[in-house]
Formats: sequence, C-alpha cells, structure tokens
Amino acid sequence: MIFMKAASNYIKLVILIISTLIISNLANAVEFRGSATERFEGFYTKKKAQEAMDLAKTKACTNAFNKFIKGMEESKRMIFESIQDQIYNNLNEYMTCSVVVEENVDKKEKKVVVVMKADIDTTRLDIEIKKSSKVFDSDSSEKSKLAMIFFSRTVAGQRQFDERVTNVEKNTTGVEINEEESESGVSSMTTETNVSETGGSTLKKADVTEFIVDDNDTVKLEAGMKEIFTKARFEPVSGGRQVRKNWRKLKGEIVDSLESGGGIPEEVRWEIEDLLMEKNVSYVVFAYFDVGVPDKDSVTGNQTVNVALTIAEITRLGDSDPVSLGTISGVQMRGQGSTNDIAKNNAINLVSKKTAEKLVALINSKGIN
Repeated sequence: MIFMKAASNYIKLVILIISTLIISNLANAVEFRGSATERFEGFYTKKKAQEAMDLAKTKACTNAFNKFIKGMEESKRMIFESIQDQIYNNLNEYMTCSVVVEENVDKKEKKVVVVMKADIDTTRLDIEIKKSSKVFDSDSSEKSKLAMIFFSRTVAGQRQFDERVTNVEKNTTGVEINEEESESGVSSMTTETNVSETGGSTLKKADVTEFIVDDNDTVKLEAGMKEIFTKARFEPVSGGRQVRKNWRKLKGEIVDSLESGGGIPEEVRWEIEDLLMEKNVSYVVFAYFDVGVPDKDSVTGNQTVNVALTIAEITRLGDSDPVSLGTISGVQMRGQGSTNDIAKNNAINLVSKKTAEKLVALINSKGIN
C-alpha cells in the first residue's frame, strides 16, 4: 500500500515536471507566420508541385523568422546583424516550423503558395545575442564609454595645374653663295631659332583641393551617431570634451590636415588615445566625412546633397596599448530638401546613423565588449 502510494506520488511529480517544462518552453516561444510562393515549369505533375511546395515551406519559415527580427528591439537587432550568418545557417535550432497553416497549388499559373507557423525560441536567441555583447547584458553603471572624434569638411575650391613646357627649336638654313665670290671658297650657313612656350615648368603638378571644416556639420554628425550608440547600450561622449585642456591644439592640427586634403594625423590620434585612457574611456572612434556640392533633382525639383564617410576607425583602449578593431568607409547617403541646408542636414543624419550602425556591428562582431 505504501509502495503504491509512493509510486503514485512519483508519477505525479514526473507529470508536474513535464508540464512545467512544456509551459516554460511555450512561454519562451513566440509565434510568427510566414508565406512564400514558388513556381514550377512545364506541365503539372505531382512531383513538380511537391518539389515547389517543399521549397516554398522552407522560404515561408525563413520569412516568419525575418518578421520576428524586424520587430526586435533596435539595440538587440544591431547585435543580431553581427552574428546573423551563424543563426541563419542553423535556423532550426532557434525555431520550430512544421505546421502548415495554408497551402494551395495553382495548376494553371504553375505555382504553389504556402503559409507556415513558426515558434521562435526567444530565450536561446537572447543567449546568443548576450554572448556576442557584454554591453547588452550590463546595467547603466557598467556601460562602455565611447568617445567620438568626428569632423566634416566641404570643398571650398580647387586649384588646377597644367603641364607647361618650353620648347626651343633651332633650324639651320643654308644660303647659296657663288663660291667664286667667296674669299674662303665655302658656302655660308645661317641659323634661325624659333621659341614656342607652352608653359613655365617641365613638372606636372597634381590638382589641389581645398576644404573647409564645418563645426556645425560636425555637431550634427555627432548627434546622429550618439542616438545609435545609446540604443546599442554604449555611453557615447564627446572626445573633445574629454581632452578639453589639450583640445584646442589637437583640433588645430587635425583641421589643418583635413583642410589641406589630408586625414587625421597619426601622432595626434596617439596623443588623444593616451589622454582618453586616463579618463577610463573604453572606445574611441575617429572619423571624417566629405560633404558634396549641392545639386538639383530633375524629377522632384528638390535640392540634393551627398555626404560620404571617408573613413572611420574604432579603437579599443582598455588598460594596455590601444587595439584597432577595424575601419569602415564608403558609406554615402543622399539628402533631399527644399533648400541646400535642409538637403545637407538630411544627408548628414542618414550617413551618421548608417555609419554608427556599422561601427556597432563591427564592435559586436569581435565579441569583446
């Protein structure tokens, strides 16, 4: 009797544990539905239709997962983008997708349409995201401080140099003279010199572009990036303010270099990095952007301005020597507006946010936040 009662209690305990696990799994899963359409060629056959249906089911499941990702919190989504390849390559580990909600075979149009239900394991996905970003899992007092050193420059003018060469031609012309009348008995010769000048130098100089660094544009770039860095759970700070005692001199050297067509001097960067390490800053981003010449859109009639990231480099400072995590470049955005200023501001806002997203993905891809 006692044995039977103990067995009964054991069975109840097992049932309770299983029920708890089921409920727990359901609580950590969200349902999303995805649809897909696939076509087959030639005459209809059951085999062709089934092959198209199998392919459509796989795509529908992926589409359901994509819907979930699009609705993800932005800071998590940016981290996800840095590890998305490994997730998509093992998608069945992060969701269950086997329930067909709707399927249809259209023999006339030679296509199949299917709707699938996917249960996405949010817990497992969150674990992968947190593994790739320690910052995401930290509280506000532990956020990594990220210093921004940004500059924007606009073309002010361009000096062009031509290849200029002086050509000197010498022509010797013989003058016929009767030898009998010449005391020496030798015909006389005369020399004519023709000078043609195509310039004043034999060296061809490169064209020189002169820039103006605009502090107002720089502030707008910093504001756009700050928004993205904050959402990614960093603590963005102005690099200039962090090194303010030395900033006037350092900024002057950077501006002189940028306005003459150069980049941010390496020695200046080293000095800034040393100063930031003393302030316990974890990361620093050096970047400069080029603002294009205003143009007019032939379709809308609006003013357009292109702003391009020339280069951005992010460095992890830490407790020892700074380590470069990598560089990005080639980010270009076009802004439109009723005036040049509005178009430029829109372009700056777009390019700054896109640049920050790429930098966040670069940091998280290293997995060392």
